[in-house]
Amino acid sequence: MAATPPLPPGSIPPPYSPAQKSGWWSRNWKWFVPTLFVVIFVLPLTMCGGMIYLVMSTLKNSEVARESLGRAQSNPVLMEKLGTPIQMGVWIGGSVDSSSAGGRANLVIPISGPKGKGTLMVFARKAGGEWHYLAMYVMIQGGGMVNLLNANERKARDDSETPSLPSDSTPDQ
Repeated sequence: MAATPPLPPGSIPPPYSPAQKSGWWSRNWKWFVPTLFVVIFVLPLTMCGGMIYLVMSTLKNSEVARESLGRAQSNPVLMEKLGTPIQMGVWIGGSVDSSSAGGRANLVIPISGPKGKGTLMVFARKAGGEWHYLAMYVMIQGGGMVNLLNANERKARDDSETPSLPSDSTPDQ
């Protein structure tokens, strides 16, 4: 084995300095900072957005919302005042509590057409697996109200102690 050659006479060996190890932060900050941003901001916002989407899609796809929107879309008075097509808005409010036999639904659905906007309000109960509509009307933006209950539902509502239409306005239909 070869030994290191001796230093020439009169030379001073360089001081020994081992390579300085950089700290964890200086080696890893480039991936740590974006990861921290994602964990603190993006992930919670995504989870909240997902929950809101899930709730809104559940309410929009409920049997009560589909039925009431169908009635609004086929109502001649609404077709004249709002225009066609009448579409459901994004932010639905309310609740639907349903089991196979019973349940309740209270929904506030924004609707709009080319000529105007309105708010569809629905109150229903489920008994024996079938929805019974207690109140279903559209408050048209700018004034006016359209009742979407058919004659049988109006009679059933009047015969029972259920919520009625607001007293400060009269139905157009």
